Amino acid sequence: MRSRGREIKVYRRSITTQSGTVSLLIREGLDKKFVMIYREESDLVESFKAEEEGELDGYRYRICPCNHENALALRRYFPYTRPSRLAKGSTIGMGDRIGVATPGHIRAAREFRIFPALAQQSIREMGRTGRSPEEVLDDVSWAVFQEGYRDGFAADADHLKTLEDIDRTFKAGFTMYTLDPSDYVDDLAGTYDLKTLREKFDGLPWKELGCDPRSCLNRYVGPRFRLRSSEGEVDITFSEEVLMRSAVKYSKAIAHILKMYNRLVELFDGKRFDLEISVDETASPTTPQEHFFIASELKRLGVRFDGLALRFVGAFEKAVDYRGDLKMFEETFKTHVIIAKSLGPYKLSIHSGSDKFSIYPIIGKWAKGMFHLKTAGTSYLEALRVVARHDPRLFREIIDYSMKCFERDKATYMISTKIESIPDHRMCRDEELEDVFLNRDEGRQLLHVTYGSILTARDSNGRWIFRDKIRKILLENEEEYYQLLQNHFRKHLTALGLKG
Repeated sequence: MRSRGREIKVYRRSITTQSGTVSLLIREGLDKKFVMIYREESDLVESFKAEEEGELDGYRYRICPCNHENALALRRYFPYTRPSRLAKGSTIGMGDRIGVATPGHIRAAREFRIFPALAQQSIREMGRTGRSPEEVLDDVSWAVFQEGYRDGFAADADHLKTLEDIDRTFKAGFTMYTLDPSDYVDDLAGTYDLKTLREKFDGLPWKELGCDPRSCLNRYVGPRFRLRSSEGEVDITFSEEVLMRSAVKYSKAIAHILKMYNRLVELFDGKRFDLEISVDETASPTTPQEHFFIASELKRLGVRFDGLALRFVGAFEKAVDYRGDLKMFEETFKTHVIIAKSLGPYKLSIHSGSDKFSIYPIIGKWAKGMFHLKTAGTSYLEALRVVARHDPRLFREIIDYSMKCFERDKATYMISTKIESIPDHRMCRDEELEDVFLNRDEGRQLLHVTYGSILTARDSNGRWIFRDKIRKILLENEEEYYQLLQNHFRKHLTALGLKG
């Protein structure tokens, strides 16, 4: 629509009336702005800092930038734009690395009536994209207002490793905290000879753990733990060696979790928060005994947690489907569900969970109502799909730059793609780029792991090389991007057994 020579887009779902003021979101050019139309001043109106004020047809108006200061006011006066705790039942995390995907996420969540963590970003992702916790949450709040979404959402500060990580994300207003103690996990615990193993076991931080070696052995070695749920039953037993290997592998991590948990309890001062424990980034799969040990020790130490991310059997590589024995995955996953129901219940969280279509029916069958699926990179790839369709030349430049960064960027990911197996885009016609690089594993993994390099690349003058161009294309074609995301998540949620 045009208003006195200015071409603007009105986000109609955002329109709301409060305290005699009509509030809405618009886009002028590539800039989204918050607008208030009113006759009389109010606390609501005065709380937002305007870049433009005026009168039109007997009404006064204020046009405000969608910045952090105004996002704070938005969350104060429009409570549905504030994050809350995760709902019970199955939930989904929908990370966004660029800051424009949330409306598409909301539409998928609405369709399937599933509670989302819309503001989900790991500390590693924030570092690689150059975004702050405040920016992540602000982008989501404005998108929630844009869509008029009032069904609630969580904000997941993902893969936190330090007390400083907790402090930063708490200050920003996150409600869910995923603790990653992987730096304290001893991945070699399964390889030690018995003499070394016992030395390691005796040297664990027993004071921090509130017990001693003998009481730990007595607690687990000898008893038969019979666990039952509607899915079946499982017996958990420990030999002395199995217990020591479990303790050596995870006890230092558990002590670190306790320290981080206590900081959260102190910060929240009696208020509840969502807590997830992530032990998925280990070299070997989590055994049933290890799962039982971790959960039991956390409960003994008084750590209230809502979800646990395990290292499941098989390969959870980025951007592609599950790789592994489906029968073995189902057998072990069922056992983990029984343990989680018996010791909790708490949710089993599936990290690197996007695009794992072959195991979604298994997850939906056994963990119905108690899984949390985490996704992030898949929304970035859908953004590049829009780029490939509307600016093939830019898409080719992204591929070239990604190829230069691939060997370095893939070092922190478990992926199988080799650089020599990645197709040469020069052999592709423009109309083939999307299929070759976004529908096939090698191209998807190339583009997935290099997102940080692409989104933070600058030229010699300090200007973004790709970031602003990608954002411009997405905003100029935002409805297409939202529809792609809704369709993509529809495939995920349908395969999980949810009804739209």
